[in-house]
Amino acid sequence: MSESQSPNSPKRQLSNVAKYSLLFASWFFLSAISFYLGMNLMQNSGSTLVLKDLPKTGNTNPSVVEASTPSLGTPSEMETGEKKETKDPVTVEEEVVETPNFVPDENVSFRSSAWSTDWTAMKKTVHLYNEIHPFIYTMKGGLSNNGELISSWSSTSRKERVQELRALNPKVKIIPTIFRWENPKEKIQENIGMGGRSDIRDHHIQVIVNEILTYGYDGIDIDYEGMSCDKKEKFEEFFALLAKEVHKKGKLISVAVHPKTPAEKSKKKELQCRGLSKPIHLDFRENWRGPTTHDYEFLAKHADRVKIMAYELHPRKYHNPGPGPQAPNVWLKDIITYAKKRVPTHKLYMAIPTYGYDWALNCKASAKAIYHSDAQRIKSGTHKNRQPTDINRILNEENKVASWRNLSKFSDIHKNRAYEDPSLWYTSGGCDRVAFYMNRRAFEEKMTLLRKYDLGGFSFWQLVTDNDPEINVYLSKLVQGQLPPVEKAKDEEEPKEETTIQNSDSKEALKVSNSQTKSKTKTKQF
Repeated sequence: MSESQSPNSPKRQLSNVAKYSLLFASWFFLSAISFYLGMNLMQNSGSTLVLKDLPKTGNTNPSVVEASTPSLGTPSEMETGEKKETKDPVTVEEEVVETPNFVPDENVSFRSSAWSTDWTAMKKTVHLYNEIHPFIYTMKGGLSNNGELISSWSSTSRKERVQELRALNPKVKIIPTIFRWENPKEKIQENIGMGGRSDIRDHHIQVIVNEILTYGYDGIDIDYEGMSCDKKEKFEEFFALLAKEVHKKGKLISVAVHPKTPAEKSKKKELQCRGLSKPIHLDFRENWRGPTTHDYEFLAKHADRVKIMAYELHPRKYHNPGPGPQAPNVWLKDIITYAKKRVPTHKLYMAIPTYGYDWALNCKASAKAIYHSDAQRIKSGTHKNRQPTDINRILNEENKVASWRNLSKFSDIHKNRAYEDPSLWYTSGGCDRVAFYMNRRAFEEKMTLLRKYDLGGFSFWQLVTDNDPEINVYLSKLVQGQLPPVEKAKDEEEPKEETTIQNSDSKEALKVSNSQTKSKTKTKQF
């Protein structure tokens, strides 16, 4: 054995390169183990980390926060804040929408418009509307506000979708909506200058104008609802200032208002509301917080569109006035009678519901929203279909009416009336029920009524894929000016005595959005 091979000789030292190589290999090995253990821990605990896909261009208006699309329902659901059962989102491939073979007539005297949260429905039917109100904005903040907005469309989506809608209908006016319904968790306060916060009000106005200009909208739609009467004057100041700034930019401003019907002359009175410089003249029947803050005549002086939310005559959440249609013609006539004396007709639009409610007649089951697909499901079973709906005649003919306590106690409301709205009378889960809904026939009758009064147009609450597809056939003729003329109605005097029974409260929102959870209970004859 040589000296170099002797067991007592010292070991050769590792080179620096070898040391660093070994250190790197150890670090890589430990990192891999740590990553593996971390992933297992996350999977076992059920936690997930979701990263938002931010637009590459960034939010062009930092005063507008991007948020997920709000879960909207019928006005009654939006007011109470009740949550609907939702399903897990399903990835759907983008549908190719073909350009229609006609162009809407921009000069039609009666214009079609719609609010919508349903992007698919907007793309498919934008050619049927002169105006579209994407229902995408609300206020940032709850009980207090800082003037900023929240949008359910990202900055990128706002740009791309406006371009896409205009490509499908170059003449459509895109006027998105800012919505807030006042409730115990959300107020409309500083944004209209309450509490001396004119600085926040002015910032709110600037944010709105910036959004219009940034995304090339044709204007803005203000839908501030359910406000207490003390906000009337501040809301008017805000709206007048906003309208002035919007008009400076050559844009349109629309306002959504609560429905009002004329009060009897003997019952007109004044409402003293704390904080106002003068009392509110109650020349309308709906004496609750929402309508008291919407002065038609004042708003019409500044707005280009005044859109009356003519629905929720029989709201789901109230025990009174019970089952009935949401916007029967007899009620629409009263609203028009009041509004025409205060709003120029070319600015006046009536908003019609696309939904109805399905009511229990002899059990404690809750009423629920009903759309076209729900009506088709009920029709597939055993039912009695009534159109027009003469409730008094039904009460006289049916042998089980004695048990219909949820309807019979309100029978006087429907006396001597036959509604054009269709209804389905059926039994489900051992409970007799009635569902009022919207179809093309009822829609046409409402449109004929509105056209008789030379109104500026109508709006839908809301445009969804679940609406009766036959309505689109009618709308295609409307926007092309192909409907036959109608005999014009004479202006009616405001009533001297009570003719219409009103509900004491109504949403006003949203406002529909997504279809309700469908019932799978079989139907049978009652």
